[in-house]
Amino acid sequence: ENYCIICGEEDCFGICNTCKKSINLIGEVHQEEIISYGYYGGILKELILKFKYRNNFTAGDILAELLEEYIIDKLDYKEYILTYIPLSKKSQKARGFNQCEYIAKKMAMDLSIEAEELLIKIKETKEQKKLKKDERFENIREAFGTKKGINIKNRKIILIDDVTTTGATLQEAGKLLKKFDIDDIKL
Repeated sequence: ENYCIICGEEDCFGICNTCKKSINLIGEVHQEEIISYGYYGGILKELILKFKYRNNFTAGDILAELLEEYIIDKLDYKEYILTYIPLSKKSQKARGFNQCEYIAKKMAMDLSIEAEELLIKIKETKEQKKLKKDERFENIREAFGTKKGINIKNRKIILIDDVTTTGATLQEAGKLLKKFDIDDIKL
């Protein structure tokens, strides 16, 4: 598409500079190991919703590219492998794709690094967005398992999730991955 999918400005690919500059970036604020790109609102929220619920893969590509720029600026990313938060089979079937997997694989291809499916969802959970903070941690507890045969000892991992509010999902998945004696993890 040669127009901005947010404002419609012509002669740009996917998102114009005006819309991109209006994304409210988080900057250097970290919640333990969690590094977030921007605040969930405005343009960023619109991109996520277009991708996640309207199957707009241009929005998914834009999200991946925004994260790529961020990672290039913040990390020696070539040392890392990408992985992502899995969906339950029921959720994946209903949506038709895992938005986090799509973003991770697009980033891996663009950055020439690995993307691996390390986690599986082993417990059906309620939608986190409908729960209070303390309920989110309880809801997601022991919801993940690892794929059989993974070997990530002494590896550095970037774990991708599309939206982080309390960090419960990333922390639960990260806790599981840390059991494999990994070298570093960025959530």
